[in-house]
Amino acid sequence: MNKIPSVKKRLLLYFCVLLFVSLLCFILYGYYSISTYEQQQLYCNQAAIDIFSNQVSSELDDLVAFNQDIYSNDNDFQMLSVASISEQQRLISEHNLRRIIKNRVPACGAIFIFNASGTEYFYRFGSEVQDFPLVNSHIRLMRNLRAFWLAADNTKLMKWQTYTDESNTLLINAYRLRDLYVCSVLDLDSFSDTCKDSTSALQYAFFSPNQILTNRTYVAQTKLSLDFIKSPTHDLFTVLSHGHLVQSVYFDDYEVGMCGIMPLQGIWVYSRFSIFLLLIVLAALCTSFYIIYRLMQRILIYPLNQISLASQQLTRSIPNARPTTTEKELKEFQTIRIALEQLVLQKVGLQTENTTKEREKEHALLQYYQLQTRSHFFLNCLKSLYNMLENGEREKMRMMILAFSNHLRYIFHDNLSLVTLRSELDEVTDYHNIIQLDRLRPSLLSQQIDPSLLDCMVPPLVIQTFLENSYKHNGRSEDLLRFSIQADQIELEQKLYLRIRLCDNGVGYSNEMLKKLNAENSDYLETDHVGIGNLKRRIALIYQNDYQTAFFNQPNGGACSLIFLPFRTV
Repeated sequence: MNKIPSVKKRLLLYFCVLLFVSLLCFILYGYYSISTYEQQQLYCNQAAIDIFSNQVSSELDDLVAFNQDIYSNDNDFQMLSVASISEQQRLISEHNLRRIIKNRVPACGAIFIFNASGTEYFYRFGSEVQDFPLVNSHIRLMRNLRAFWLAADNTKLMKWQTYTDESNTLLINAYRLRDLYVCSVLDLDSFSDTCKDSTSALQYAFFSPNQILTNRTYVAQTKLSLDFIKSPTHDLFTVLSHGHLVQSVYFDDYEVGMCGIMPLQGIWVYSRFSIFLLLIVLAALCTSFYIIYRLMQRILIYPLNQISLASQQLTRSIPNARPTTTEKELKEFQTIRIALEQLVLQKVGLQTENTTKEREKEHALLQYYQLQTRSHFFLNCLKSLYNMLENGEREKMRMMILAFSNHLRYIFHDNLSLVTLRSELDEVTDYHNIIQLDRLRPSLLSQQIDPSLLDCMVPPLVIQTFLENSYKHNGRSEDLLRFSIQADQIELEQKLYLRIRLCDNGVGYSNEMLKKLNAENSDYLETDHVGIGNLKRRIALIYQNDYQTAFFNQPNGGACSLIFLPFRTV
């Protein structure tokens, strides 16, 4: 069976779908905005890296050109490389070379001229690495570079080499004429410092194929691998996962690379206004959706709930609630609520009136059928009394009149009012005594009932009807008729019931009668078992649907009836 959706759930579903689509659009827009800002930042960072990488290439090319020019064309350098040079000529050549390297030394580097014998040894640092309190460190550095080149083989000459120690990271290039060296130096640490911009979050670092050369502390803090720095990817998810935007350029001729690293805070600086605006719009959208949903719920769902509640009350057999009232109620809603309340009240009144009339009609009809079914019994009792009088059986007649009067008093009791199980058993005893006095063949009546159940409330004639039915349908049998009564307490579906079991050893119910008796709506206007049909109708009127009955024949013969009544006491 297909489940019918409610308007409230359907409206909520539509709002959720609309909100989801809106949020998805904003997320896509946010992704597009951040991706756009990322591309813009990539473009700006690449431009800055290109500028500084061109400066690096230009500085290195100039230094190579200087070394080559000194090595090939400078007479002073050639003179100093000759061992048999006069002291005057040596001083003149040294002076000229000092003047040349002073004019050609790069701001972030140094130029160094020395020989293996130690007779020539002078150098010049650029302005960016000139630090007069640490002149001794410059001397130590030059000594270390002299030792490096003197120990190097010829394959390293005329090529840029990477030199690192505890405090320096350098690119060095040397030419040698006889035993005289000219060495050009580019200090990568100093060059990185010149690239920094106080207004930008971009950090620069030089790297070789095997290690990070400069700014190693910062790179270690970013936890970026050397492989990623050498070949970075720029998709947004990768950038978000690494937390940094990385761009690199590699100089194949110098076997060194330069990279720019910007944390996501850098992108945030450029895109924070748009992100703030996006968050504000998103919050406003969610708030608007909530307000609109609440208004729609008040304007549309509220009257639907009222109508639905009233409809449920109208469909129930006994309405038990009215449409609810809110403190701030619109005029139209108040009109709807009042109309629904009046409709429910009218239905309650009509239903109460109809129920009362129906019960009165059923009551009268049941009383009529009850008396109708006992007319023959009354006549038989009067005939028996007359025979006893004729025969002079005064004691038997007295007992008959006493039992018959008690029986008449009991059956004229309101048949829709409950009686105690004790009263019903007394009636059964009186009825059994009447039958015993009127019949030639005796019968047995057995009872198995816990005394604690005698105060339970039951419908009148609930047992006597079956005893009477047993005598009526087994009167021609020559066997001794036995009728047993059992009552106990049982729990069904977490509720207590009084179970009454009534059995005899007679001919039992016919198959056709069993089908009718076990049917939910068995007609009591039958030629047979009218009393049982009458009893079932009374039980249904008293207990509505809160009872159960079962009729069957025992394997060894005889009818058996089970009645489950709600457990009620006085």
